[in-house]
Parts: sequence; structure tokens; C-alpha cells
Amino acid sequence: MSRTTTTMAGKTPASEMPAAPSQKLTEAEKDARLTQEQSQADAEAAKAKTARSALILVLLATCALAMKGLLAKFVYATGMTVDGLLLLRFSIAMPFFWFGVWMFGKNRPGERAMRPGDMVWGGAFGGLFFAASLCDFTAVSIIDVTVSRIVLFSFPAIVMILEALHRWRLPPLRQIVCFLITYCGLILVVAPNGVSLVSDHMWQGVFWAFSSALTYACYLYFSQRKISVVGSMHFAALINTVAGIAMVLYELVVEKPLNLNLTGVLWTTGISIFCTVIPFFLLFEGIRRIGATQASLISLSGPALTFFAAWLFLGETLSPTQMAGFVVVMLGVASLKNKMTLAGFGRLLARPFQGPMR
Repeated sequence: MSRTTTTMAGKTPASEMPAAPSQKLTEAEKDARLTQEQSQADAEAAKAKTARSALILVLLATCALAMKGLLAKFVYATGMTVDGLLLLRFSIAMPFFWFGVWMFGKNRPGERAMRPGDMVWGGAFGGLFFAASLCDFTAVSIIDVTVSRIVLFSFPAIVMILEALHRWRLPPLRQIVCFLITYCGLILVVAPNGVSLVSDHMWQGVFWAFSSALTYACYLYFSQRKISVVGSMHFAALINTVAGIAMVLYELVVEKPLNLNLTGVLWTTGISIFCTVIPFFLLFEGIRRIGATQASLISLSGPALTFFAAWLFLGETLSPTQMAGFVVVMLGVASLKNKMTLAGFGRLLARPFQGPMR
């Protein structure tokens, strides 16, 4: 016989009596805690997977952008001029950007259709972008790709100066120190044997590279607000369109030879698609997944990739003094862009490879 428990209503088998409320609550809490821990683990795993994919996207974009100057050297080797390259580049890239807007930019958060007022700002920023591109490719046609990339890479220091002038206040002491370090490194790169021994040819190329850095810094600094209003995809399509129109007008005025040829056109097509359009979409998606801060840190590898490719395919080299200057510029710009220590830089780059925290 089974045991029974006497109550006012009679006898009830003890095995059929409900468990104590406190015991039920404890088991429910255990189940809830296990479910919560599993959800957190799944969320961390998904976050790590997203970070890894974003890292790959940003690295691919950085590699592609780093090849732009290198491929330009191959274009010039065919006899094509800077004007011919830029005219073709903007003409080829323009429809691809608008196709990307049509395919991916319609319903993305932060993207909206263009309005008449946007064209005015687009004209100004597109003009700056055109000037930066013209100066950049002119510099590459005169001096080594590696040196021109290092000079151009100093543009964050110019952005710091623009911000200080715009806000009418001195930058923090840390930024001033980073600025001085960056340009000390540039002097080592440009004049490893002393300023007096730099050739006129080198000064000319450095002038165009620095002009590109200056105009590109102005474009980036003053266009940020407009990008946040219309969205980066619409804005990129707009400024590339304006830059293409500006290039046509520029060519009509200067009437410089283009020297178009089939080999040069093929190289320029590669620059337009693989070093302009595709990297933009990869970088945009990477920033969306991983954030601008870590994406900008990963993009610091761009000059190093250019240096390696220029050494491998063009035989360009840097002297020990120039290499030291290159490292100094990298460290100075990294500190300016991200306000981080080297240890923090390493931790941030390593984060996508770390598994979910337990």
C-alpha cells in the first residue's frame, strides 16, 4: 500500500501531492539561468563570426585600394596620360556606383533619395574629390608609388589642423605631438640624405602628393555631415558623378593628350572596378558590421601593402632611413586617428579572432 496523508478532505496519496512551491521556483530559476547562459553564448558566437567576416571584408578592400597606385604605373607604361586614366576611370566607375545604389541603397538604414539641394553640396565635394584624384595620380606618375602613398597617408594630420581652425581652438597636446612625429617621419622618407640633396623631380612629386592629401582631407572633413544625411552609398555615387563631369570640363579646357590604347584601357578598367567600386562596397559593408574605429585601424595596413607590392612588381625599395620614417609615419597617424596605445591596437585587431567569452 502507498503512504497516505490525512487532510480535511480525506486521504490523498503522498505521491500525488504537488511539490513545494519553493522547489518549483528553484528548478524554474535553474532552467532560466541555463537558457540565459546559452543565449549569451550564442550571441557572443554570432558576434565573433560577424567580426571575422567584417575583418575579411575590410582587409580585402584595403588590399584592393593599395593596388591603385601600382596599377596606375602599368597604365602609364603603355603611354596613357594621367588625364586619359582619370577620364576613363570616372566614366567606367560612375554607372557601377549608381547600380549599387539601385541594388543595395534603396532600403538601407541611413540612405535616402537625392534631392535638388544635395546637388549643390555634391558639386562642391565632388570638385574636391576630383582635385584630390588628379593630384594623387599626377604624383604617382612622377615619383615612386611607395613615397607618394606615405605622403598621402599623412592626411589625418591635416584633418586635425582643419578641425582646430574650424573650431578656433588648439588641438590637445597629444595630437600636436602626434602631428609633429608624423611629419618628422615624412621628412625622413622624402629627404633621407638631407633636404638640400632632394632633387627637383622629387619635390615636384611630393608637392602633388601633399596637394592630394590636403584636398582629400578637406573633402573628408567637410563632407561628413552630408554623408550622414544622404547615406554613404548615395553620396559616393554623387561625388563620383560630379568628379567625372569635372574631369570632362577640365579636359576641354586644358586639351591635354589622352593617348588611349587597348592595354591602357584594360588596366584602367581594372582600377575602376577592382580598386574603386568593389573596395567601396566591401569597406562600407565591413564598417556596417564592425564599426568605423576598427575598420580604420585595419586600413592602416594599406601603405605597408603598397610598399610590398611596389617592391615585388616594380622593384621599388626604401633606404633604412626611409623605412624608419615610414614606421614613424604609421605610428603617428595611428595615434592621431584612434587615440590608442600599441597594446590597445593589438587587442582590437585580435578581437575578431577570439571566441565567445564564457
